[in-house]
Amino acid sequence: MTGTTAHLILAMAVFLVIHVVPSSALRARLVAMMGQGGYLAFYSILSLAGIVWVVMAFNAAEFSGMLWYQPNVMNHVAALLILLGFILFIGGQTQPNPAAVGQSVAAGDDPARGFMRITRHPFLVSVVLWGVAHMLVRGDYNALIFFGGFLVLAAAGTLLIDAKRRKADPDGWARYSAVTSIIPFLAILQGRNRLVIRELGWWRLLLAVVVFIGFLHLHPIIMGVDPLP
Repeated sequence: MTGTTAHLILAMAVFLVIHVVPSSALRARLVAMMGQGGYLAFYSILSLAGIVWVVMAFNAAEFSGMLWYQPNVMNHVAALLILLGFILFIGGQTQPNPAAVGQSVAAGDDPARGFMRITRHPFLVSVVLWGVAHMLVRGDYNALIFFGGFLVLAAAGTLLIDAKRRKADPDGWARYSAVTSIIPFLAILQGRNRLVIRELGWWRLLLAVVVFIGFLHLHPIIMGVDPLP
């Protein structure tokens, strides 16, 4: 089975199931058995093993046919999506985020600042953009399973986190969700928020561009594929 699309499907299915645990009743049982620290360590190891398995299965999977062929212009569209993904990822990881573990909605009249004005889930949205970008330029079945799996996981994660935070802090989350959106810039376009450039930080934008340029140069070496035609 190793090296087949079926093996990739199995690996991705297990990986997705692993990520259902934090939102299921099983989490409470595991915490009761292992303690919070033990559970976090166990889950981290399990998640790492899952992603390694998926990557290895994807790299080993034999070609299984094409679903679509894309024009070369899609490589440039994909590159722009990846750049936006890097910007959101770096911004989301370097600013307070009420949707992140251990953080809460700030008191006051402006609960969303910086990148949170763009989307309340910068990291997960960056993963969605990464998945979409690669599916645009990789029209084979294996790519759909691999990148599509991460896309579905990240998209579902935004909804699961919203539900968990809403339950934990109904009033605070109501204030936060009223001025934010999952889809980038949607709350701003709807007039529920505004874009404040100075809150983004020039160094974050510059860092994202530098990482993106480095990614373009290293991609052929690491992945064996030139991202641009």
